Amino acid sequence: MSGLFSTFNIAKRGMSVQQKSIDVTSHNIANANTVGYSRQRATIVTTTPYTVQGGVGQIGTGAEISKIERIRDTFLDYQVRNETTILGKYQIRDNFLYEVENILNEPSETGLSSLIGSFFDAFQELSKQPNSSNSRTVVAQKTLALTNALNSTYGQLEALQTNAQDQMRHTVTNINSLLDQLDRLNQEIISVTVAGNTPNDLMDKRDLLIDELSINFGIVVEREEFNGINIKPTESGKVKANILVNSSPNGDAARFSYISGIEKVEEGSYIITYYKNGDMSRESNKQTLKITGITEEQAQEILNKRIIWADKNGQAIKGDGHPIADKAEISFDELMMFEPASGSVNGLYSVQKDIQDYMDQLDKLAKAIALAVNAVHSGKEDASEDTLPFFVNKDTAKYDSSGKLINTEDTLNAEVEISAKNITINEEILKDVMKINAGKDENSGEGDGTRALAIAQLRYGKLKIQDINESINTREDFVKNILKDDGLGLNNAEGGMTFDSYFKDTVDRLGVQAQEASRMVANQEDLLYSIEETRAAVSGVSLDEEMANLIQFQHAYNANAKIIATIDELLEVVINGLRR
Repeated sequence: MSGLFSTFNIAKRGMSVQQKSIDVTSHNIANANTVGYSRQRATIVTTTPYTVQGGVGQIGTGAEISKIERIRDTFLDYQVRNETTILGKYQIRDNFLYEVENILNEPSETGLSSLIGSFFDAFQELSKQPNSSNSRTVVAQKTLALTNALNSTYGQLEALQTNAQDQMRHTVTNINSLLDQLDRLNQEIISVTVAGNTPNDLMDKRDLLIDELSINFGIVVEREEFNGINIKPTESGKVKANILVNSSPNGDAARFSYISGIEKVEEGSYIITYYKNGDMSRESNKQTLKITGITEEQAQEILNKRIIWADKNGQAIKGDGHPIADKAEISFDELMMFEPASGSVNGLYSVQKDIQDYMDQLDKLAKAIALAVNAVHSGKEDASEDTLPFFVNKDTAKYDSSGKLINTEDTLNAEVEISAKNITINEEILKDVMKINAGKDENSGEGDGTRALAIAQLRYGKLKIQDINESINTREDFVKNILKDDGLGLNNAEGGMTFDSYFKDTVDRLGVQAQEASRMVANQEDLLYSIEETRAAVSGVSLDEEMANLIQFQHAYNANAKIIATIDELLEVVINGLRR
C-alpha cells in the first residue's frame, strides 16, 4: 500500500541500485588495462508495482538490478579467433623461412652459388696450367671449401628442422595445458551459474584462453546450458571423439601426444615412439606402437607431423576414442594424426616439409656434382672401375697415416649414398694434389689439361639433377648415354638443368615462399588489428564513458538520498505533530 514508508522503500531501493551501479563502474575503471577484460553493465529494471484499490491503476515500487552482464559480441570473437589461426600459421612460416634464407645466404659472395662457380673456375685455370702445383692446390682447396659449405649448410638446416620439432613438442604441451585450464574454468563457470550467479570475470578468463588456443589451430566453440561450452577443432579428420573441452563434468575429452621418433623394422613396418601429452620429462610417459602396412612416404608424413590424438591421459586413441595399448600393433589408418588446416601447428608441419625439401635439393645438387665430376675425372661410367674417386662419402672413406685411401671398393660402393651432409674431397687427393687427373690419359703430355677443361665445362652442361635419388641413384644411371666416348665430358641430357640454374631455382622458390609468408603476416596483422579494435570498441572500457556514468549514478544516488531526507522530515511532522 502507498504511504510515506512505501516512498521511503522506493528511495532506499534506488540508493541500493545506484550503489551497485557505482560498484560496477568502479570495477570497469579498475580493469581498464586488464587484458581480456570485458566491460560490465548493471541492468536496471522496475520492481513489481501494486494495484491501488478504486481503479486508479498501479503504482511503481522503484527499481532493482536484475543482472550484471558483460558486453561481448560472440561474432567478433569468432572473427578474431579465425584470423588469429591464419596468422599463427604464417608467423611460423615467416620465422623459419627467414632462418632458411639466412642459412643459404643467397645471393652473396660467400654463398653456395659463388663457391660452385669458384670450384669450376679453379678447374678452368688448371686446364691452362696443368703442371702447376699451385693451380692444383687451388682446385683442392676450392673443392674442400665447397664440400665444407655443403656440409655446414645441410647441418644448419638439420638443426633448424630439429628446432621446429622441439617447438612442435612445446606446442603440444602448451595446447594440453591450455585445454586443462579451460576445462577447470568451464566447470567452475557452470557451478557458479547453477548457483544462480553470473561469473563474468571467469568467462573473460576463459575467452582469453580460447583466444590463446586459437593461434595453434582452428576451433569451434559450442555454447551449452549454464554458460558451459564444448570446444572442438575445426578439422578432426576420422576422429569422432573430438571434444577437447567438455561441458559435461563426466564427459570424455581428447588431448594430443607427441611422436619423438620412428624406426623401420622391416619393409612396410615401423616402430613409432611417442610421449603422453608431449611430456618427455618422465620415462613413464614413453609409449611405442608398431605400424604395419606403411610406405616410406607415409613414414615421412608421420615424421613431418608428429602430433597424434590421445585421450585425457595422453594414451593414443583410435577414431572412436578407444585407447591403443602400449606396444600394440596397428595399421597406418588406425593412427590418428592431428591435421589442422591452419594455425601454428599447420605452420610447423609445412616448414618441416619445406626444410626437408631444401635438404633433399641440396643432396641432389651435391650428389650430382660428385657423380658428374667423378665420372669425368676417371673417364668411367661404372663407379666400380674407378681407382681414385675425386669426391667421396666421408662416412665411409678411410685412410692410412699417409692419407692413402685404404677401402676403395667400399668407398666406391658408398658413392650412391653421397649427400650434402657427407660429401668431401678424397683426402688422398687433398694431400697429394698431383694425383688430380688433369690430362687426357697417362700418356698425355705434361701440358695437357684436357680433362681439367672437361670438368670445368660441366658447369654449363645440362644434367638431370632433379631426378637424383628418384629415378637416378648410381653414377651409371646419371651419366649413361651422355658420357662422351673418350670420357672427356658429358653431353647434355634431355630435360636437364645446369648446376647454376638448378640451385637458382631452389633459391628463387625459397624467396617466393618467404615473401608470401611475410606478406601474409603483414596482411593478417592489419586485419586482426582492425577486428580487435572493433571488439575493443564494443567490449573495452572507455574511461570517459565510465566517468560520465559515475557522475550520473552519483546524482541519482544523491537524489534518492534527498527523497529519504524529505520523508524523514514529513514523518517528523506527522509523529511530533500528532503528539502535540
